[in-house]
Amino acid sequence: MIHDRPEDIRIEKNLFIPLSDGVSLAADLYAPHGEGPFPTLISYYPYHKDDLIGAMLEYPRRYFAAHGYAHLLVDLRGLGNSAGVAWETLDAREAEDGAEIVEWAARQTWCDGNVGMWGLSYGGVTTLQTASRRPPHLKAIVPIETLTDIYHELLCRFDCLPWYGNWGTWMVGMNLMPPGYQDAQGRWYEVWKERLETGYPHIFAAHDRPTFEEYWQSRVIPVENITVPTFLIGGWRDVLPDSMFKIYEAISAPKKLVMGPWTHILPDLYPFEPWDYLHEMKRWWDYWLKGEQNEVLDEPPVTLFVQGRNTWRHERDWPIQRSGERRLSLSDGRTLTHGTPQQEGSDPYRANPTVGAMAGLFDGVGLGIGTPLDQGPDDLQSLAYTTEPLAEDVEVTGVPEAVLSVALESGDDVNLVVKLNDVGPDGSSTLITLGSIKGSTYFSDEHPAPLKTGQVYQFRIPLFNTSYQVPKGHRLRVSVSCSDFPRLWPTPTNPEIRLFFGGSHDSTLRLPVVPPAADPVPEPEIRRPDPTVNRVPLATEGAPRWKIEQDLIAGKLAVTTGARQHMTIPSGGKMLIDTTITASVSADRPDNAKLEGQGVVRLELPATGLVEVESQTLLTRTRMLLAGKVTVNGQLFFEKRWQR
Repeated sequence: MIHDRPEDIRIEKNLFIPLSDGVSLAADLYAPHGEGPFPTLISYYPYHKDDLIGAMLEYPRRYFAAHGYAHLLVDLRGLGNSAGVAWETLDAREAEDGAEIVEWAARQTWCDGNVGMWGLSYGGVTTLQTASRRPPHLKAIVPIETLTDIYHELLCRFDCLPWYGNWGTWMVGMNLMPPGYQDAQGRWYEVWKERLETGYPHIFAAHDRPTFEEYWQSRVIPVENITVPTFLIGGWRDVLPDSMFKIYEAISAPKKLVMGPWTHILPDLYPFEPWDYLHEMKRWWDYWLKGEQNEVLDEPPVTLFVQGRNTWRHERDWPIQRSGERRLSLSDGRTLTHGTPQQEGSDPYRANPTVGAMAGLFDGVGLGIGTPLDQGPDDLQSLAYTTEPLAEDVEVTGVPEAVLSVALESGDDVNLVVKLNDVGPDGSSTLITLGSIKGSTYFSDEHPAPLKTGQVYQFRIPLFNTSYQVPKGHRLRVSVSCSDFPRLWPTPTNPEIRLFFGGSHDSTLRLPVVPPAADPVPEPEIRRPDPTVNRVPLATEGAPRWKIEQDLIAGKLAVTTGARQHMTIPSGGKMLIDTTITASVSADRPDNAKLEGQGVVRLELPATGLVEVESQTLLTRTRMLLAGKVTVNGQLFFEKRWQR
């Protein structure tokens, strides 16, 4: 039961956390009524405690305060109501600030010295960053759908200006907004002015530093340094499922992992298989921060949702020890068979940069949409190799890998994209998982080099971690193309490749196949959110966007996403966020691929009245144009353009 009466929850706005370099970070405290002390939870974000992230986390903060925890929501340096100049995205120094936040909280009279951290996405990054610094009073963490290595887990794997551009466009507007909590002394105005003068678009780093240089190396979080108990929550249809397993395997402390079918959104808000993650987090905190002897460590450490079968299962270990490998070979006649074909064959393919939209959005800004569609249209424009109907159920859990023998016959570079699909008796094609690699990184991420035309290379392409049961009578399909638009930026020209199979140039799919456990553990109890409770009480109206358009005459594909969201903000005003991002490409002109973004953030605040922030973005492979404009009560207040 969440109590909303003022006497049940104590709220303190805009507490200042002094850092050792003189900068003060701003935080809001939600705590049980009374002096405490209480175990304390911290979330640390770039998305403004006084408006967006504050509104989205209103329910969780009240939930934890009602269950005996103080909860501190902190703005990153140079963002929201925090002073200073913001670090560039995922700067390692965020960890130093995070460690100081933990130790400051532990010294407060309302804290009993037991501190936990948690967060989704960027909030998960700051949680891991901070934990890797080992502040003494941090006792346990819960990172949700997050990453540790932005270059390899996002930028390199997808060459993903479209994905990063979506988030970067959104952040242009966010970083121009005034603080939502406006103190009578006018501190908020000084903070805002400094931000407008020194602000720098986050997205430029992806353009300026395309290889794995020191800049990106410094942003790899040393998760192996984490020694506190860690509860990881991830989603199979998120852009970051591999990251969650990488973290799980690297940490030697007590740990748990839950993987559900979710996209990049809090699990209780997803329309399919919603899960009451707050209840499970509370059990975690109760054990590690309050010392309650519940059963949280008696349960198997890994909990998976098996797609296809659509059931939940516990596992005692990861990787799953009883897993075996099944090897299938690409073969003549576009078939996928057991054993290596004796006779060598090959299939030619010319890249089509419009392939990929059916694979879903890989939503990076928490819209809760974009799950994969029927892959049939993309399969028809790819090299698709299919098995005979399966004689038994086959569960694929782990990391499938494609090993492809490919020659580049023409073109400057090539993206190789592999999808693993479940083909039903009716011909429907369901995406199980996918993976990709850029040809020029065959030898090195740090020093990309062109491939030699006509030479056969053997590419090892890991697909995303998955858990999916293909039913008896269905078929498996490997679909190979050179495009995954709009997640993957196309090469400047449409390459022609030749895919070899059989003989000395075998091309194979290696599947981690998991049989039923000989000694199965009891099925997990999955707690659903109470449908009568509004878990986003400050969101008054919302409408996500997702549109796929094909111009059949021009051979053009356009994918549009975004959202229009109204909300009441914790500081007492109202907020509208309206963003539209369109990625487009022409079949015969991949060099003209572009991403266009428009955004409006409208804030109605007691002190300033109506503040409107407009942002525009145009991204191509070679150019970035960004613009921001701020008006206050209809009068121009600030305007700036940036370009690369």
